[in-house]
Amino acid sequence: MGVYYLEIAKNNLRHNSLLSVIAAVILCLLVPLFIGTANLDKLSAAMPLEMFVSLIGVILLTPVFGPEQNEEIRDLTAVKYFGIRKIYCIRTVYSAVIIVLLIGLFFIYMNIQNCEVTPMLAFGTIADALFLGGMGMFVSAVSDNTVIGYMPPLFYYALNFGMGEKLGKFYLFSMAAGEYKAKLWMLAAGVLLIFAALFYQYVRRD
Repeated sequence: MGVYYLEIAKNNLRHNSLLSVIAAVILCLLVPLFIGTANLDKLSAAMPLEMFVSLIGVILLTPVFGPEQNEEIRDLTAVKYFGIRKIYCIRTVYSAVIIVLLIGLFFIYMNIQNCEVTPMLAFGTIADALFLGGMGMFVSAVSDNTVIGYMPPLFYYALNFGMGEKLGKFYLFSMAAGEYKAKLWMLAAGVLLIFAALFYQYVRRD
């Protein structure tokens, strides 16, 4: 059964998620062009991670339900033995794994660049990515439209530049200000949004 799950994950990754993965990788490669990533202290090192790398969550999680938003594909998937709900779960898991891997690789890159990076910075970036991605995933599920799903997380991201620390525990760039506890709230909210999106699809397909 494990091999069967891996085969489904591989096929979905190749046919449905490859462009999203490529876009996330390109974003990470472009970050050093947007902002310095060498010889940074702990607070400065948080900036490229929070402001740019965390956006891969939006890129990878928002389109999880995208293929089946085409009615013909949805009807075709619905009659298959494996079931559309399990496919959604598989896509969510491998998307989250890729998020963690890319953030981990960028973390290693910054370490090589003599930045003062800590595991907490990696954790906080993952929390931001899951929060933004979970928001997009949930809106995509409710609206049945991936394009609409991208809008709230990107709007919220922009809102952080205007409101800053007024957003309290949900301020995306808190690590650059030396605050780390807020990331626990971001992680919890992100996981909750992801499960809410999957649950909504589960109920909707009944």
